[in-house]
Amino acid sequence: MKQTTINNLDTATQHSKQSQKDGKKIFKIVENNYRNNLESDYTEKIKELDRNFHYSNNSNHYWTEPEQSILYGTPLYDVASSTQKIALNHLFWVSQYNYAAYSEIETIDYNQITADCFSNIGSDYEIISRQLEHESAQERVHIHAFFKVNYQTIKALLDNQAFSTPIGTKLSEYHQIDLQLSNYQYYALRFITKMMLTGKQRYDSPYLRKLEETRKFTSATTRGFFHGRGVIPSHLVRFFALNWGSSPFLASQYYTVRFIGNMLLKNQEYSMFAYFKKISNQDNFVPIPTALSYYHFLDEAFHTSTSLFLAREIQKTFPKPTAYEKFLINLAVYLIQRINLSQLSGVVRNRFFGDDISGMIDIYRLLKSSIFAMSHEEAVHWVEKCFCYEHEGFHQSAQSHKRLLSEARQLCEHLDYLWPANREMHIMAEGGSIDKAVRNNIKTFKQFSKLSTSLN
Repeated sequence: MKQTTINNLDTATQHSKQSQKDGKKIFKIVENNYRNNLESDYTEKIKELDRNFHYSNNSNHYWTEPEQSILYGTPLYDVASSTQKIALNHLFWVSQYNYAAYSEIETIDYNQITADCFSNIGSDYEIISRQLEHESAQERVHIHAFFKVNYQTIKALLDNQAFSTPIGTKLSEYHQIDLQLSNYQYYALRFITKMMLTGKQRYDSPYLRKLEETRKFTSATTRGFFHGRGVIPSHLVRFFALNWGSSPFLASQYYTVRFIGNMLLKNQEYSMFAYFKKISNQDNFVPIPTALSYYHFLDEAFHTSTSLFLAREIQKTFPKPTAYEKFLINLAVYLIQRINLSQLSGVVRNRFFGDDISGMIDIYRLLKSSIFAMSHEEAVHWVEKCFCYEHEGFHQSAQSHKRLLSEARQLCEHLDYLWPANREMHIMAEGGSIDKAVRNNIKTFKQFSKLSTSLN
């Protein structure tokens, strides 16, 4: 018995020494990334571009490659005029950065929640907190620029239809009941968290407590990457946030999720980055949104590095995760796959939650707008042609999906506490089927066609 105790102490001592060694190396990498971020001027460039943007000065130029356009590869794109194609290119930019802006709103909250948790571990981890706080400040600049460009672009292109209330949107007594039920479910999950993370109260995030006390957990209603466009119930969003801010291991593993989100953006934004360099080298006019994409790509490179190191390396400095902690990160990655990455879109490349009825309504309204000025019958016809038949747009989306799948696997295959379905991204891999996407769209179109008369 005595010898066993000695062996256990030796093992613990070795783990502690290895953790310290790993920690020094990781903190140095984080410090270098933070210093390089501080010394860059990309955020300041974005501020300047934001101040100078006027849609009318940028309206006659492509903002990225033509392949990065709404409806690219569909039969409709083939017959669209040059003016229509430029509008579709601009609306693609809007769709991508609307999603990015909402995702960054979420990120600001989670950066602060996890930064608090890291700060509570000890002074060595303060560098991580400072980096995350700086990244949040950068995200606020990005969000402002994206929303400004998006608002002016949509207003110019889509008339008043762009700001109309979606079909079926209303606040009712039933919605209020749902909110109450969601709160009850959250408090039940909150109780479970406190039970399972007993002894870790010293890591709790003051920022999260403040959000809970003031009922201002605003990111529970956003439509970004982690919240699955509002699909994940608010009580589950708050439950994950509580765990990110209560356990150092789970705080680090939020960045597994964030890294996948970073790679989703990079998967699309790299082509925009390359387009900026191409037209700059040719001394052509550079539209402000093109320049925004370029400098945002450079800014986000620092954030992607942070996500990678926190997801893959910092957890080596912590004790082995408990069964509960392993379950939580596996549940999060599984949900990300299922909700955000498991389908293809035929009309918007890089939208891997697929084509749903709201997407069909958006395209219908686009076809009815002054850009195409179609009749109701024509618009419904083209919605079916673009969504329900295989075309080049689906193949473009499948290629992009395959590239992101490979990058996500490169991270997850090194995380031995992930389930095989997450480590190998099984759910995402199954979503790369064009046949499956077309079959799903045919079913969705039947629902849309019944609803479409009320849209006319």
